[in-house]
Amino acid sequence: MSKKKRKNTAVSKHVSKQRTPITVEMMQDITSAYVLFMLWIYPLYFENKYFNMGEAKWHFFKWITLIYFFLMVIVFICFQTGLFREKRLFDFWKNEKFSLTDKFVFSYAIICLISFILSPFKERTLWGMNGWYMGLISQLLFCFIYYFMSRYLKWGKNLFIGSLAVSFIVFLLGILNRFMIDPLGMYEKIHPDSIIEFLSTLGQATWFSSYLVILMPLGMFVFWDTEDKKLRIASGIYTAVSSMALIAQNSDSAIVAAFAIFLVLFSVSFEENVRMKRFLETVLVTIGSFVFWGLLQRIFKNRAVELSGLMTFLSQSLIMWLLLAAAVLIYLTFCHFEKKSFKINEHKKIRGIIWILLGVGLLLTVVYIFLNSVGLLDNTSFYSDNNYLRFNYMWGNQRGFSWIYSIATFVESDFLRKMIGSGPDGFCSIVYSYFAEDMQSTWGKSTILTNAHNEWLTSLINVGIVGFVAYLGIFISAVRGFVKRSKENRWLIAAVMAIAGYMAHNFFCYQQIICTPIIFMIIGAGEMLRKND
Repeated sequence: MSKKKRKNTAVSKHVSKQRTPITVEMMQDITSAYVLFMLWIYPLYFENKYFNMGEAKWHFFKWITLIYFFLMVIVFICFQTGLFREKRLFDFWKNEKFSLTDKFVFSYAIICLISFILSPFKERTLWGMNGWYMGLISQLLFCFIYYFMSRYLKWGKNLFIGSLAVSFIVFLLGILNRFMIDPLGMYEKIHPDSIIEFLSTLGQATWFSSYLVILMPLGMFVFWDTEDKKLRIASGIYTAVSSMALIAQNSDSAIVAAFAIFLVLFSVSFEENVRMKRFLETVLVTIGSFVFWGLLQRIFKNRAVELSGLMTFLSQSLIMWLLLAAAVLIYLTFCHFEKKSFKINEHKKIRGIIWILLGVGLLLTVVYIFLNSVGLLDNTSFYSDNNYLRFNYMWGNQRGFSWIYSIATFVESDFLRKMIGSGPDGFCSIVYSYFAEDMQSTWGKSTILTNAHNEWLTSLINVGIVGFVAYLGIFISAVRGFVKRSKENRWLIAAVMAIAGYMAHNFFCYQQIICTPIIFMIIGAGEMLRKND
């Protein structure tokens, strides 16, 4: 991933100055093979098309990761045994530097284990709920993936390009699906009214969008960073296709994530003119792809799947054409001033002002939604019945209901449950223990609410305050550490973009078996780069 040629892992710095032990090389190769399976094959894998997509992805993840786990443990034990025989075991662990992210990951694993042991819902929290499988085993495997990725990843250019190529195929299939082009026959036996809910080889639209906002930033970063002309053209096409997929996926959560991704890229682009110029080009490609999608929908109106109001607005409204024109004007203006010795790094105050304006705008929006929701703006010109601006049970496709009852469950819980939660993936068990009638009257007896549709709120219920702090700490500490070292290795910016996209997206969504392992892999890869620079 880095421009510099490395010895691949931090372990080589203090294990042997002569050569890397064969056991370390084996762990590197096993880890590379795992990345290949998870990023080259996993996204395309399915069994009975959309009818058991969750189960199929779980089968793949479970067996591939457990095989990886056992192989790595066996080789790691051999490695440690070799160090012990050479009387270097103490030196190895003495020199092993544990970052703040390492400590949060370790703490989270321990808390999940304690939460499970003390959970009254053990039958559901070991493997997790059917169809989701976010129980103790998955949480521990996520932590395991992070640890070995951060120590033994041997990331090559071909492995990375192959990962983007597979995601490109996934995105392209999603785009084709939205015009009723189904090369894999995934929609066979699917009711026409349900087609909008599924696409590509990932199943649910929100599963697709979760994957999209993690992989899209990596290709976008290449377009922003690379000096290789062929790679820049390829990554430009990738950015355009992933931008169209952003409309195709039809989930508002992904738009929020895209904003967070662009905010990261915008902030780091103040370092030099070429970076800001690349940022503006990325904006042009993205908005241009949006309006191009709108043109395709008009041209192939009889085949186009009707999308939500927000997606239609982003692709077909006159405002987007005006934004595209404004982006072109800003880009040309920047190029003009660049020729007159204008230096963007001398105007970083602009970045600070924009961050302040965004913060104030977000605060005012929250205040407005609160006032509008509690009725204080009724009978005034400021009142709005817009679903986004009036928080109630129906807010955000019934996320309001999920959030309200999640908070109510936390309040009702005893002290121990507040501290360590109901157990990994124990959300529905504890919520239904308090509010079964309300849940069934809203969702029916055949549908179960398995999470809060907010990953951070769900973690509060599942692993309590202590687990929530540790889990959130993994992401925040990773962002903090990566940003600090990003000047030495710009690839860390790509990891920050992916993390920002995941965190923003899952403020309205949830952990699931496709995207959560991948984000832990990316954090682990970023940690490896951070430690090696």
